Amino acid sequence: MNLKALARADGLTRSMIQGMTKKIGVSLRQELYDWAAREVEEGRAESVSALIAEGLELLEARAQLEAVVTELHREAGELDDQAKERLAEALAAADEAYRRHRSSAGHAA
Repeated sequence: MNLKALARADGLTRSMIQGMTKKIGVSLRQELYDWAAREVEEGRAESVSALIAEGLELLEARAQLEAVVTELHREAGELDDQAKERLAEALAAADEAYRRHRSSAGHAA
């Protein structure tokens, strides 16, 4: 699967599930729940449920990124040191952009 196919599949999946939700039960360690509740109380999250959903979305994005990197590796072969360094820089830039987004949205970084 090439990058264009991955992007199309991702867009199709997102458009199909946008607006649909599934209510589930989740068990959390007490410390994790306490932290999440504080995030809500202090206005950094809409709800514990929204915070958990956001965390899962981040994990999904990471999994999709790993799939793209795996596919590129399959198509292009082993990355040289310079390509590995550029990939690490791109990931760091994405992490920083996410932190800036969270800060500008009134969330703690």
